[in-house]
Amino acid sequence: MSIERWRMENALRSLLDNYPDPALHRWVDETVRAFEKRLSAIVDPRERDHAQQAALILIKTTLQKWSENPPVRH
Repeated sequence: MSIERWRMENALRSLLDNYPDPALHRWVDETVRAFEKRLSAIVDPRERDHAQQAALILIKTTLQKWSENPPVRH
């Protein structure tokens, strides 16, 4: 695992720690698994690592946008 990927995963964990919503955690887990499954078909390890990094960036960006305007619960 690259240092960049490790940092990205830590950033995701930090974002999730601030939001204990089980649905949000489930969404992240399912999304990460879906990306891993699809990207596992990439043969070149460097290309696969770059694709995984891009997927984590997408997830992190989505979480950051969500944290700026989380859903309101009544």
